[in-house]
Amino acid sequence: MPQCPHCQAVYELGQRYCQVCGSFLLHPETGDTFCPQCGIRVSHRQEFCHECDAPLKGEAAAAPAPEGEPSPAAPAPAAAPAKGLQPWAVGLLIAGGVIILLLLILVFTRTEKPAPPALPTPPKAEAPAPPAAPPAPPAAAPAPEPAAQPASLKEQLQSVLAKMREARLKKDIIQLMDCYSRTFPDLDDKRREALKAWENYDYTNMVFTIDEVQPLDADNATTTVTWYVDLKNRRTGELISTTQSFKVRFAKELGQWRIRTLEETE
Repeated sequence: MPQCPHCQAVYELGQRYCQVCGSFLLHPETGDTFCPQCGIRVSHRQEFCHECDAPLKGEAAAAPAPEGEPSPAAPAPAAAPAKGLQPWAVGLLIAGGVIILLLLILVFTRTEKPAPPALPTPPKAEAPAPPAAPPAPPAAAPAPEPAAQPASLKEQLQSVLAKMREARLKKDIIQLMDCYSRTFPDLDDKRREALKAWENYDYTNMVFTIDEVQPLDADNATTTVTWYVDLKNRRTGELISTTQSFKVRFAKELGQWRIRTLEETE
């Protein structure tokens, strides 16, 4: 019996999701791809995680740690201070200096003559004032922030399918019908079909992929959508896995993309 690549639990061939950890079990040849939020194994073609609904986008690799800077060179050892004089020699020098200073003061005080009167000093010419600094130029206005880039056509169509997926899981008929165009063929039949399916089955998992997006004009586009659905029979408890592919035409109505027509492909 094969084992889950994530938790090693035994499962039956053809089973889509592990009943223990919820990991995606099909297509082992494509390698392991894990949800960056909850960590379970997912299909490499999924747009959203079937367990936590996180968008599946690659994460940038961690930048390598910067190399360490070379350590600064060690300072050279300071030169040893010169050997000082003996304390008694220092004392003799200070005492001799004081005696000489006193003798000089006595000599100058006895022979001091009156100083001649000071001559008047001529007035100094005033230096010219420096020229005034030119006015500072006005500060430049801050550059406007770039406008946010609009979402791509594929991302806009993915948002419609994500809204439809949420409506089916919650069994919200109003939200589900808002995904279809008002001119969708047999719109009332589509409503009755959804309500009847919800009476008999519960959706346990829904995953979709979107390929071959082709814009027809500014308000119309076509694409191929594949749904991977896990159902549970409410009466018998039987689990059913199904895969359906559709050729879908989208039309923009009042600024919002909606499904105009869809055709199941083989």
